[in-house]
Amino acid sequence: MADQTIAISGTKLEGTKGFPMNFVNRMFIDTDPKINEVGDVDLSDLTTGKWAYLGSGINTITPGSNETTTNDAYYDGGGFTDTDVTGKQITFAFSGNRKLGNPAQDYVASKFYGIGTSVKTRVIWVNNGHAVISAATLTAIVPTGGAANAKQTISFTISFNGQPRLAGGELTLTLTSTPTVYSANVDTSKKPTGDEVDLPIKIIDTATQSESASDSHTPSSGSDNGSH
Repeated sequence: MADQTIAISGTKLEGTKGFPMNFVNRMFIDTDPKINEVGDVDLSDLTTGKWAYLGSGINTITPGSNETTTNDAYYDGGGFTDTDVTGKQITFAFSGNRKLGNPAQDYVASKFYGIGTSVKTRVIWVNNGHAVISAATLTAIVPTGGAANAKQTISFTISFNGQPRLAGGELTLTLTSTPTVYSANVDTSKKPTGDEVDLPIKIIDTATQSESASDSHTPSSGSDNGSH
């Protein structure tokens, strides 16, 4: 069923000026990543993903760049050194409260004992309206914990693998009939113009009636028909 409500005026943040709120940034994780024959995550087709929003229960996201640097002193430097950044590992540390039944959290928690390719996936990071796509590895997963009389906690880190990428057109994420899980589409006929490097992402947070009907009557290939 289509959403029959709309946001109250003034509560929806739009535009690109002023001080942005952190919650406008969003991380989506593919809970059904495709791994090729050599153990790499396929980034070529975003439409095959089940993109679960990592938002519910999450109260802190901390990005990091983990830079590799060299420090060299040259004869013309007067005894002082030059620093060059020769590499980076992009990471995002998440922490919050465990929420059972949330597709993104359940997926991450299920990888607690995982190693190798089982903890590899791909993510879409949306930063102030623009998306970056990357293969990633789930690390430092702590799926539960805390005081006896407190909510269970969860924490983990998403580590990017290799150079992140941009969508080759207009990327749209559309909410499916499964709450907090989105489908992806890239319109490659639309390209950046002028000084734009990429196009802003479109996120549709309401499942369309036709999509909901399709999801409920036509299981995707290789699905378990809803049994978990």
